[in-house]
Amino acid sequence: MHVRLSTKLLLFSELVLIVLVAGMIIPIRAQMRGQVIHDMQHELRSVAATAALQIDGELHEQVARTQTADDPAFIELRSRLQRVADANGFDQNNIYTFFNDRVEGDLRFGVMIHEEPFIGEAYAVKEHQAMTAQSGEPYTSNLFTDEFGDWIAAVAPIRNAEGEIVGLLEVAATANTFFARVDNVILVTSIAATVGLILASIAGYLVLRHLVIRPVRTIHRGMLALSAHDFTHRTVVKSGDELEELANTLNQMSNQLNVARTIQAGFVPQHPPEVPGYVFAYRSDPCDATGGDYIDAFDLGNGNVAILVADVTGHGLGPSLIMASCRSALRALAQTGLPPGPLLEKLEMQLKDDLASGRFITMIFGILTPNGTLTYANAGHAPAIVIRDREALQLDSHRPPLGIILESFEGDSCSLEDMQATIKLAPGDRIMLTSDGVNETQDTANAQFGIERIEAMAKRRDLDAHAVVSALIDQVTLHRAGRPVDDDITMLCVDRVALT
Repeated sequence: MHVRLSTKLLLFSELVLIVLVAGMIIPIRAQMRGQVIHDMQHELRSVAATAALQIDGELHEQVARTQTADDPAFIELRSRLQRVADANGFDQNNIYTFFNDRVEGDLRFGVMIHEEPFIGEAYAVKEHQAMTAQSGEPYTSNLFTDEFGDWIAAVAPIRNAEGEIVGLLEVAATANTFFARVDNVILVTSIAATVGLILASIAGYLVLRHLVIRPVRTIHRGMLALSAHDFTHRTVVKSGDELEELANTLNQMSNQLNVARTIQAGFVPQHPPEVPGYVFAYRSDPCDATGGDYIDAFDLGNGNVAILVADVTGHGLGPSLIMASCRSALRALAQTGLPPGPLLEKLEMQLKDDLASGRFITMIFGILTPNGTLTYANAGHAPAIVIRDREALQLDSHRPPLGIILESFEGDSCSLEDMQATIKLAPGDRIMLTSDGVNETQDTANAQFGIERIEAMAKRRDLDAHAVVSALIDQVTLHRAGRPVDDDITMLCVDRVALT
């Protein structure tokens, strides 16, 4: 039995199409599941960190001592956990606290919102819990599976008034529902691809080659260019069907993202302020098309200059829109003559509607005067340092980040000294402000760049502000060793120089 050449070509083209569809679906499925895990980790870490700030450390220590659900401390903290759970759609199994059993060396359950509390029940320490207890920073677990399904958990430290870690708060969420949706999308996509293959078999080899394979490959190249942030790439398909519409939509997305990137790039000051006695240098590189970092340096009149670095949680289009709103509001408030501390209070009020759904902004805002005075207010932002005589002075925080309201701050009347601070800069002093994307940059072994390297670079007296920024960017890139950038990179360096 002889098979016609046209049939062989048709079968071969169908085989190529099958391989092409499988080659696209398999990595897409893995990427979608990976994105689900990544998004859940970021969301849970944000919720855990915010919720832990609402837990009074002294009350939690009392719960650890009494270990009874009748204790007023337990009742109060249970009520706070319930509010967090309600706000985030958690059920009673998703949020709880631990305290450390110093005798046995393991964790024991502290506060939970279950109908029948199990205070003091032992719990084996997990890796992410140990990392938080050791570093004092929130951590998330990898995906783990138990008899109830697939889970991701995030843990944050609970501190007392002295800043000591007295417990851990953990939130957990199941990934089963999200994975089911991903698998359903993949199933629908696979069915659609199979139907398309049958129709292509009927239409023949020419339809496959000229009307399907070539346009799909062209669109795929456009998607790869878009994922690589090449917004100048144009996907050209002249098929007169949905594939051409998809290519046009892809080009429109590239244009819009390119415009957004161009507009946001314009937010970074194009020319440093020219002020006698100061040299300004800065750099801001978003990790996506747009970012959530905000850097600025602008003239306030009378020789005064405003400087700031801010970081909106997350990165991408959402945080970039919040950043743009923050920039407009801050620049308007800065012209009113408000000192930095009250200005941040006013700014938070204006942005409260934008800072919903767990969003917040860390920020340090300062005003430089011609005589070398820096008056600044720090809303939970670090790293922020001043280099003086080769020593690094930390510009400590005065308040929580914008959008985070701590109960201990509500109703308090703060003096101006509590809201801001002033430091006198002498010739040779240097201000170094960066976003956490710099010190948290990881290498291939997950080791962070660290604040120590930032301080060491800032102490280099043989480099001026511009050279310091350039060298620090190079060091961060070298440390990353080819690992993809996962956060915005922003830095501002100001040198106090002698007047000539």
